[in-house]
Amino acid sequence: MGQGMISSRQRDILALIETEGTQSIEDLAHRYDLTTQTIRRDINALCDLGYARRFHGGVGVPVEGRNISVNARAQLNSNAKRLMARRVAGDIGPDATVFLGIGSSVQFVAEAFREHQGLTVITNNIHVALILCDAPAIEVHLTGGLLRHDDRDVVGADVIRFFEKFYATHAIVGAGALSAANGVMDFSYSEAQITNALIENSRACFLVADSSKWTRNASVRVAAFNKLTRFYTDRLPEDSAITSALENSAMEVVLCGEDNK
Repeated sequence: MGQGMISSRQRDILALIETEGTQSIEDLAHRYDLTTQTIRRDINALCDLGYARRFHGGVGVPVEGRNISVNARAQLNSNAKRLMARRVAGDIGPDATVFLGIGSSVQFVAEAFREHQGLTVITNNIHVALILCDAPAIEVHLTGGLLRHDDRDVVGADVIRFFEKFYATHAIVGAGALSAANGVMDFSYSEAQITNALIENSRACFLVADSSKWTRNASVRVAAFNKLTRFYTDRLPEDSAITSALENSAMEVVLCGEDNK
């Protein structure tokens, strides 16, 4: 789903309701110095696409499709995420330029990068930046944007514009969910747009996602598997639809579970 489908201001409104919760039309009109009629048109467009939910006098996130906080996600399948992260770090040499995106799996990759030399990292992930503060040999570029407190990252149109200033050798991205039919999925449009910006502005894109992501339901399409270079995971479900989808994509699958160390 292309970034051109919604405007820069509409992306900012989405980021705002995802970080601060429901917003009134009057407050949004004051914030952007626009008429309430203009804001209503923005909200109607977002709701028609399924990215927001109307209520009397305002707008909020859809009822379904909420994710748990990044701190809670980091505790899930942490051993698998650590093994995947070590494999990813081992496959990226020194002096690379790397996008590190949103998600707990990406945090583990940042930890595995600490001993790398000459690495340049561009990220909107606050946890990643804090982890790499202890790695003086790594140059870190941190985007501006709207802070999401539970996710410890920043989102919004400014983030996308910042990433577009670079062309990375590698992008490391996570996923809210995985689907045999739809590929990489996520819980918010803001996250999906940022991940797409990373994919489009990098030479190679590595997806890092453990097997539990196949059982989760997220409503926003991010990218088909054939848009990605490599997929690091702990194991693959025994499902013919998943097997077929991966085989039909150009994406390389790297298994990083205990049996594959």
